[in-house]
Amino acid sequence: MDKLAYMKPPYESEIRAQLVRVLGGVLREAPDARSLRLPARDAHVSFRPPHGVDPDPLAALDFGALYGVPLVERVRVVNGWLLFDLSPAFFSALVDEINRSCPIPELAHDTHAENRMRLVSQHPGTGSPDIASFHRALMLALAAHESVAAYTRAERAALSLFHEIPPRDRPALLSDCGALGGAMLRLLALSR
Repeated sequence: MDKLAYMKPPYESEIRAQLVRVLGGVLREAPDARSLRLPARDAHVSFRPPHGVDPDPLAALDFGALYGVPLVERVRVVNGWLLFDLSPAFFSALVDEINRSCPIPELAHDTHAENRMRLVSQHPGTGSPDIASFHRALMLALAAHESVAAYTRAERAALSLFHEIPPRDRPALLSDCGALGGAMLRLLALSR
């Protein structure tokens, strides 16, 4: 058995910890990290402030940096929820951090999605292209360890990574996706 299969990737908890640190500095009590939903339906992360707390001032906070780049690009308030859109620079830094800190899994029992990401990882490219579906797939892969259903969603996102890209544009884009493929491969293998 692959020893990587028993490790929980730290990246999701690092994102949560940074957001909790900033929110906790303003709220009376720091929120529980599990109250931050990652990934969220219409954003990368969502958070429902405690009852009676106005979310608008929270949306204006500076959420700082993670991996040396700004973490949050913008925060929207929708029906009392804070919806966090993480920055494109953060996604690139996250991909580079995953590839730097996690070994590439052995080619033993790869799933179909892992095989696909292994092939993508053989292309050049650093960081993550600034494409919303790529960012969404990476967020799903970060949470793949949570359950079989979460892993299935991450696999589906990996397998459909290029579906929103017109076929004629895929070859040129593929040459920029090697690092993203490597990060997705590592996250899927760690979560299996």
